[in-house]
Amino acid sequence: MTRSHTFDLLSNGRASAKAGEKAVARRYLERALSLDPPADERLEVLYWLSEVLDDPREKRALLEEILANNLGDARARRKLAILDGKLKPEEIVDPDRLPAQAGGDKNVAARSFTCPNCGGRMSYAPDGASLVCEYCESRQAMQRGSGAAEDDFLVAMATAKAQNRPVQMQVLACAGCGVSFSLAPETITTTCPYCQTPFAVEQIEVRSLDAPDSILPFRINAEQARERVKDWLAENPPEGPLKLSRLTGVYLPVWLFSIGGQVDWTGSVVVEKREIPVSGTRAVNRANLLVAAGKALPQELAPALDGFDLDDLQPYDARYLADFPAESFRLPAAEASLKARDMARRLELDAVRETAYDREVLDFSLRTTNMLVEGYRLALVPLWLGFYQAGQRRFDVAVNGQTGAITADRPEGGMLSWVKSWF
Repeated sequence: MTRSHTFDLLSNGRASAKAGEKAVARRYLERALSLDPPADERLEVLYWLSEVLDDPREKRALLEEILANNLGDARARRKLAILDGKLKPEEIVDPDRLPAQAGGDKNVAARSFTCPNCGGRMSYAPDGASLVCEYCESRQAMQRGSGAAEDDFLVAMATAKAQNRPVQMQVLACAGCGVSFSLAPETITTTCPYCQTPFAVEQIEVRSLDAPDSILPFRINAEQARERVKDWLAENPPEGPLKLSRLTGVYLPVWLFSIGGQVDWTGSVVVEKREIPVSGTRAVNRANLLVAAGKALPQELAPALDGFDLDDLQPYDARYLADFPAESFRLPAAEASLKARDMARRLELDAVRETAYDREVLDFSLRTTNMLVEGYRLALVPLWLGFYQAGQRRFDVAVNGQTGAITADRPEGGMLSWVKSWF
């Protein structure tokens, strides 16, 4: 295929820009623009021209024109982030050669959850607003607010932040199943919510972990959660002896992503027995796509992470962990973002198919090159975990600590089937 004259000008301009010959590059690129190149070439010319201009206002105008035509252009977004002071060039890292993190344990200041009146232990009260003393029942109000703002994912990926955001936290590994939890400093005994192993806290390790941005407080207490499970079982009781375990409250880590940009699609429709090509572009705006950041929750209980009212997220405060362990995150943000992006792709695929035309689109193809992760945050969400014994079989159960929704296995008609009940 013969190359166009504008493509040759672009190639020469790009080569000159990379060689640091700004004046030469500018002549090539401005000449290419004057010849009205094809749309894709024009955006490439605009980007490289922004690289050789010195005036920040001229740079911004070119980058904004690129984004006006392609919301998902990551290079233009990154350059704008630098112009806006959100990203410093010296902070940009090679993701294959991340800076080393200082090792070794460090001393940290522990938050104490003791009653100012009698010295008793303060526990988080699932009213979302206070700590309550286990002895004198006095309360300590907690200030509520809106959830923490999202981090700019593009900026985080350009630096080391999305790869590693360590803080020194106190953690404990369960001797029964090996899952790691963050615990309140005053906790002296606890029960693993996964394997139900009871243990005393004898030694706490100080380890680098990601700090959560937000937390969704418990609204359902242990007694309420247990009663809901009992009512759920009573609706269709399993055959044979039935025993319900103690339910243990735990905060699970999740990543929340916002996906933006745009998707382009092509296909064809049949009109009067003729196949006609069709295509289109759709802006993407998907918020709070949830990806589990822990790996200990049984797969059959994974739907328990659906249905949270994320508008009630609060800025992270260690006091919410009083009397509740928090599972440590194990999935990095960079890896989780790939799952979130795939979730958005499937949602956009369904949306385009349903709304693009009033008839079936054949040979449908969705291009997601310009769909990107715009924001992310690490949050903790509340679950009550336990199990019930029906005859000789054990079935895991989870209760949403905010809404009371139950996710569990139930034997019906001699077979195991999935049941999910909302309250």
